[in-house]
Amino acid sequence: MALGPAAAKFLPYLNFTIATAALAFQTTVLYPWHHELDDAFQKMKEEQARMLREFHELKIKRLDELERKVIGVEIRQDAAERTR
Repeated sequence: MALGPAAAKFLPYLNFTIATAALAFQTTVLYPWHHELDDAFQKMKEEQARMLREFHELKIKRLDELERKVIGVEIRQDAAERTR
């Protein structure tokens, strides 16, 4: 055996201690942190959805303005052609 009899006896206890510490860390630190991250991600998604709605509303408003201007130009062109 490469470790020797004393180390071989001690190794399972060391492994159990490390595994127990890792489990305690996961349940006390990582799991609550996961909920914090999930809440922050949900808020970020809602904020992005709101910003996208605002952007699309502004885009539609701009397109409506452009459409009104194009219609106005077409009306003026039609009137100018009739007077010729």
